Amino acid sequence: MIRVLLFSHIPSPIRPLVLLALFFTGMVHPSLLSGQSSKDMSLVGSLSYSRELNDIWGYVSPQGIEYALVGLEHGLSIVSLANPTLPVEVQFVPGATSVWRDIKTFGSYAYVSNESSGGVLIVDLSTLPGAVTYKDTVMQGITRAHNLYMDNGLLFVVGSNQFGGGVAIFDLTSDPWNPVFQGAYTTRYVHDVYVRNGLAYNAEISAGRLTVLDLANPTNPQVLGSKAYPDAFTHNTWLNDAGTVCYTTDEYNRAYIRSWDISDPNNIEPLDEIRADLSAGRAAPHNVHVLNDFLITSYYRDGIQIVDARYPYNLIEVGHYDTSPFANGGFNGCWGAYPFLPSGLILASDIEEGLFVLNSQVQRACYLEGKVRDAINSTPLEGVSLEILGTSQEDESEDDGFYAIGIGDSGTYQVAFSKFGYESDTITVSLFNDSLVMADVFLFSLVRAPLEVEVLEAGSLLPIPDAKVVAIAPNGRATFTYVTSGVGKIQDPDFVVSPYELRVGKWGYITRSVDLIMDSVLTQVQVILEKGFYDDFSLDLGWQSLGTAVRGQWERGEPFGTYRFDTDFSIYNPEFDLPFDIGNEAYVTGNAPDSLPFGDDVDRGTAILVSPPMDLSGYNEPVIQFYWWFLNWSIRWNDDKKGNDFLSVSLTDGLDTFELRRFTGPFDTLWNHEDQFYFLKYFDLQARPLQLIFYTQDLEEDNADAVEAAIDGFQVIESPLTRLDPDIPQADFFVDRNTNRLFYQLPPGSPPGSWKVKLLSLTGQDIWQGRMEQASGQMPLPSGLPASIYLISFEFEGKRSSWQKVLLGQ
Repeated sequence: MIRVLLFSHIPSPIRPLVLLALFFTGMVHPSLLSGQSSKDMSLVGSLSYSRELNDIWGYVSPQGIEYALVGLEHGLSIVSLANPTLPVEVQFVPGATSVWRDIKTFGSYAYVSNESSGGVLIVDLSTLPGAVTYKDTVMQGITRAHNLYMDNGLLFVVGSNQFGGGVAIFDLTSDPWNPVFQGAYTTRYVHDVYVRNGLAYNAEISAGRLTVLDLANPTNPQVLGSKAYPDAFTHNTWLNDAGTVCYTTDEYNRAYIRSWDISDPNNIEPLDEIRADLSAGRAAPHNVHVLNDFLITSYYRDGIQIVDARYPYNLIEVGHYDTSPFANGGFNGCWGAYPFLPSGLILASDIEEGLFVLNSQVQRACYLEGKVRDAINSTPLEGVSLEILGTSQEDESEDDGFYAIGIGDSGTYQVAFSKFGYESDTITVSLFNDSLVMADVFLFSLVRAPLEVEVLEAGSLLPIPDAKVVAIAPNGRATFTYVTSGVGKIQDPDFVVSPYELRVGKWGYITRSVDLIMDSVLTQVQVILEKGFYDDFSLDLGWQSLGTAVRGQWERGEPFGTYRFDTDFSIYNPEFDLPFDIGNEAYVTGNAPDSLPFGDDVDRGTAILVSPPMDLSGYNEPVIQFYWWFLNWSIRWNDDKKGNDFLSVSLTDGLDTFELRRFTGPFDTLWNHEDQFYFLKYFDLQARPLQLIFYTQDLEEDNADAVEAAIDGFQVIESPLTRLDPDIPQADFFVDRNTNRLFYQLPPGSPPGSWKVKLLSLTGQDIWQGRMEQASGQMPLPSGLPASIYLISFEFEGKRSSWQKVLLGQ
């Protein structure tokens, strides 16, 4: 590799002509296309099957013949690559029918797992291409397992029906035909594992964790460190050549391949992340492998992707081969890849399309690094967006101003740098394969001026302390958050002059959105808030997310849509919040970007959302309103069926809790409006503040139910059923429960027949009505009513005169 000397880019008017010599080596290889979309990879040979494939591994015989070990639904296919342009199946080993298989080798033995029955299949390959000997082996009660790994004579069996689905360790050195149990890690389910030099790197998919184990004593594995991270569905792991970086995949649409610094297992730190270019990042990654600091990843509908990982903090795609006719997200296409054959051939197993034998002509990438600074005081600038124009390559500067970006092909490129509050700038650089260019960039600050916002209460015009004030720059490029002082003000002496959306709110007040146009000298804004309990979740007003679920806890944000098989039908989680409120935010259970339905739903526990306390003593007949969304779909049947979970809505005063409503599924996948939550029969509003609780759950261990919920547009209003018209005189009445009769006295001068009486439920439904033909009298009420609290309302010419709650029924 040639390292290119540093140059600095300073925008005019102080830009000197500084550009030191650039050097490069190598040349770009043309793509050898074979009907599939490809970049610097070419097809050598292929083999189709009548059954679907799963994973793949490779084997080299003592005679030097390379073989592909191909997992099928019904067994293991052994394919000779003696002539790689014409792969030939030389043996087939039947096995239990299973969608999942994993294959690893030790010496001349292959070990094959499945998720059905029979344990681990052991195959003696020493007689290839002739008939092979094999047997099903149940070890320590393991009849099924998801994955295997092999290192230093030890077999690691993970995701099995034993040991909590953790890691079971077996010794093969004394007799590969009869593995000997050593020990197990049982803390959490492990989906896949990579092992080297006595350290295991667990992909703990259900917990969303990368965990490092010390196997110095395989009879007693010890945890050295563990890392949980947002939007995690940790599917597989693989180590770099130096043993300092671990790569992981998360198995859902638009997920990332991630690099982690694991040099200190107690402090695992993220380095970079990348998605496939072919589908613009829509596809789901499956399994990543590392060879010579290239990442070779089976990428479902995107086929195989190759990434240059020489600099693990700057991952750059350099090649791909699309094995699949399917596009975008979903679980079709390339399941496995094997890049470790001595010939350099890469094997790929496509679920539907069969075995692919591929050549790679990829080169090292072109690298660009540097720092972004303030042009006046040289302060490092964090969060500067940069983009290689005309490509999908983007990055953002770190807190010390450092950036790193790159591209697979050499050429001259324009790189744009932008940060809100600064003038954008574009530099031109020549980039070359296997070469590093370093460029520092300096940006000029925009005009700044003082800003003062005062927040007052409507009517009293008293200042509102502790109110949230959020200024949002155009196109959401930047957000600035403040909290008002004791006198209801926020002040910023150095605020970027620009238009903003100003969101102002506090729990117990109605959130407002106002347009802010800055003045270049001083801008003073006064915002008046009406009292009332309201939350469109455009601000964080203090709701609490609680519960025990390992995934899918309530979180506030702009909803990421979840669709079945990444299509625009069978929506599982909302793509948008309410279209008529402030902002784009809602509360949702789990909000991983573009995950599959089971990727970030509620799993293995409860998800609870609790409102801040509400003092409703000033209300006469309060009504709670909100919008909700709930999915509870089960895969336990062939058809779409309702699962056994629910979304519950309750109120509590800290002493008593009452459930107001319970929603079930399976598909309530539109924003549903609830506007009749009456609750005075449960609580004395003068006694204690109340809190609203949204509760959902998925307590199953098998992840068979998709449970998703969302809440938006919450408010408390005075009931329209109990509002009185001030221009109408009040009628007097009472109810005798013993005789079930209504006694009344109309106001003096009331025209006969102009008055009605209505009996309503607490949810506002009409039950019965009558008409008064005399100024006073009595009338029977309906019989056979369920014992409950009802509303009796007197109306004159359609306008309410008086009302009261009564207890009726048996």
